[in-house]
Amino acid sequence: MCIVCMLQYMGTAMGKGAAGLCGAREGEYAITNEDENQHQHSQHDWRYYLCCIPDYCFSRSGEHAQRGKMVFLHGVLYMEIIEACDLPDVDTSWFRSSKDVSDPYVTVDTCCGGKKTCRIAKTSIIFNSLNPHWGEKFRIEMCHETESLLFTIKDLDLVKIECMGFMSIRAEDIIEEEPVTGWFPLIGKDGNPSGSINIALRYLSSSSITRSNEVPDTVFPLRSGCKVKLYQDAHTPALPPLTDILSKDGEFYDPPQLWIDIMNAIENAQKLIYIVGWSVKTDICLVRDGECESLGDILKRKADEGVRVLLMVWNEAMSTDLYTPGIMGTHDEDTRIFFEGTEVEVFLAPRQKNKGKIMESNFVATLYTHHQKSVIVDAEVEGDDRRRLVAFAGGIDLTDGRWDTPDHPLFKTLPDIHQNDFYNGICQSSVSTGPRQPWHDIHMYIEGPAALDILSNFVERWRRQAPDRENRLLSISEDDFVLDWEVTDESPWNVQFFRSINSDSAQFDTSALDRLLSRKGRLYENSIQRAYVHHIRRSKRFIYLENQYFLGSAHGWLVQDAKCPHLIPIEITTRIINAIKVGEDFRVYIVVPLHPEGDPTSTAVQEILHWQHRTMEMMYRKIAKAIRKAKIDAHPTDYLSFFCLGKRESPDEVPDTLEQPDPDSVAGKARESLRFMIYVHSKMAIFDDEYIIVGSANINERSMSGNRDSEMALGAFQPQFTKEEFGNSEIEGDIRTFRLSLWAEHCGTHMEEHLSPSSASCMTAMRGLGEANMQKYISQEAEHNDSHLMTYPFNVNQDGRVEEREDCPKFPDTGGSIAGKNSNFLPNSLTT
Repeated sequence: MCIVCMLQYMGTAMGKGAAGLCGAREGEYAITNEDENQHQHSQHDWRYYLCCIPDYCFSRSGEHAQRGKMVFLHGVLYMEIIEACDLPDVDTSWFRSSKDVSDPYVTVDTCCGGKKTCRIAKTSIIFNSLNPHWGEKFRIEMCHETESLLFTIKDLDLVKIECMGFMSIRAEDIIEEEPVTGWFPLIGKDGNPSGSINIALRYLSSSSITRSNEVPDTVFPLRSGCKVKLYQDAHTPALPPLTDILSKDGEFYDPPQLWIDIMNAIENAQKLIYIVGWSVKTDICLVRDGECESLGDILKRKADEGVRVLLMVWNEAMSTDLYTPGIMGTHDEDTRIFFEGTEVEVFLAPRQKNKGKIMESNFVATLYTHHQKSVIVDAEVEGDDRRRLVAFAGGIDLTDGRWDTPDHPLFKTLPDIHQNDFYNGICQSSVSTGPRQPWHDIHMYIEGPAALDILSNFVERWRRQAPDRENRLLSISEDDFVLDWEVTDESPWNVQFFRSINSDSAQFDTSALDRLLSRKGRLYENSIQRAYVHHIRRSKRFIYLENQYFLGSAHGWLVQDAKCPHLIPIEITTRIINAIKVGEDFRVYIVVPLHPEGDPTSTAVQEILHWQHRTMEMMYRKIAKAIRKAKIDAHPTDYLSFFCLGKRESPDEVPDTLEQPDPDSVAGKARESLRFMIYVHSKMAIFDDEYIIVGSANINERSMSGNRDSEMALGAFQPQFTKEEFGNSEIEGDIRTFRLSLWAEHCGTHMEEHLSPSSASCMTAMRGLGEANMQKYISQEAEHNDSHLMTYPFNVNQDGRVEEREDCPKFPDTGGSIAGKNSNFLPNSLTT
């Protein structure tokens, strides 16, 4: 064993050793879900004996207590880690001076069966102190089955992380919802006293919390008097089956057109145009009705007219002067170069980690992104010379390949509409051969007070990351803007702005510091995850999700080997289980892409699919267990179903002018089969047709953490169309109309069952249609199909096991395992 491997092994062993003090003998409890066999250890180490003599869990009084029982903590844990005293000096660095002592920090983990299962908190490091004071407060959403909470004080050293002491609190004491406070003795790994720690805990169960539509304790409050428009895809013509939908006013639905609306808003701006994007491509055209001006030329022209035009685009580390498109195809260097010497101000924002170690900073800058997408412009105010602010935000970047319609063509638009906007991120193809990659996405328009919150996000990011250009920000005052603008519509909206972002990327307003969280001494906001959790818990009838990824809640997986603890999948599962217990009709519909963007045989895509498979199987196994316990005649997919979207065309839809691709290539196989996945890039959730979340955040740890990719989202509802107003009746506001339009797009028709999404008949109809479309998709016969919704290609057994289908063991045409494969070498903080 080399020295590096030995150090890695020692560090891993020391980290695992802490779990032995959680108050349970290893092997005494099952550590896998459902009916899996318990792990038994044939050999015992020092953890076994420490747990026997005596059990090192503490009761609320701080005295030694008997080992705790398994408890399901579902609610909110308020925790303060105040200070510690009389810690041992375990600093062993060869380079330490005589005055150096340990550099302590605290981690908090849930524990089951003698093993740590989920890291829920981590403090900053206090350098050179054996009596450290942290004074850090945490607000932690809990959806964890646990025996205890393990507090570990560690020393950050040059060579390894040394454990200084441990202490555990039993979960059964916390669940009583009484404060747990005071000094608690610490135990060293040798079983001897190792100082003490001062903490304060208060747990509130989900059932004891009254939930309105406002998400509490967030940086941005709920804003009333707003106007919202919801967009499906970049361009949505008013055609059937979308126009078969009746709106709340009894009129046939007339869908808005996103890129036309953005174009008009930019054209009418007189004061400012602020754009945030993962990617902004200057040569795209927002309007495809003949001759059009490119986005870059429009922005130059508006800047020459005196409008303040500021662009903040993610600075992809792999995009350089030598290779301007970048590995991710963001075109950020092309955008910078295009606007050089013009009045348009472009800032390429790196996803940096301030004051981090060199390797750590490089990892963050290379692998994490700025993923927010918004356009902020000024608009006219009738009867007033001043202007108001409006904004667009969601999942659609102003870049190549995003312009698409609900028809999602593969070949027929290549000679004209997509001639100068060809994109395929799945396989090697070209505009001369096809296919293009269809793109489905969701976006939102906002005016009213919430638009000012989106502006605040831009300002906070600009000030933090481009402080030398702060003077380029336009002054926003009552002299020039109506800052208290509220709409006068008959059905106004309430809107709340959420983010995933930390202090490396935003200069937080001092008034919001008490509503921010802290990790490793960094302030951060993860209100997007909290919004999802809040509304999952509030939901009564159904949830409809569209998302580019769906993986998380790793503490519930059968094998817990990824740092992906966000709660959305397990919260959905818990909500379904609670419905099964009381006999409620409750359904969850989730639409994801057939596979992540990229070659599905590649290592990174296979690993993401592996984490997704583990997430889905965790959910189905728990639901199956609840069905067995309730002794009802049901299948797990009666409550939860995953879908994807696919496009199938006929030979007469391929223009004669297209060239033939290599028949052995993926593009060649797609030309033969005339099929391709519709890439679901949406980041949207609908709860009970009452509340909608739209944004840039994926359902993975990168988006939900708050310390990885920077994200934004908006939650919205109409006060006249809520559960409180409609009771047990179907809620029939604009959110319902939008969902029906989405389902009409995906299904190719408006179905009567769509009107009652919580019913078993609706789930049966959706699954039946999805399975029929999947059979057509995998068939060798090329046949046009207007219906795109397909059941995700796996089998779910009665016991919740998720297995491959015999008729579709791999992805059609591209290959690649549908269940994925763990790479064992990629950092899972990248792939989760």
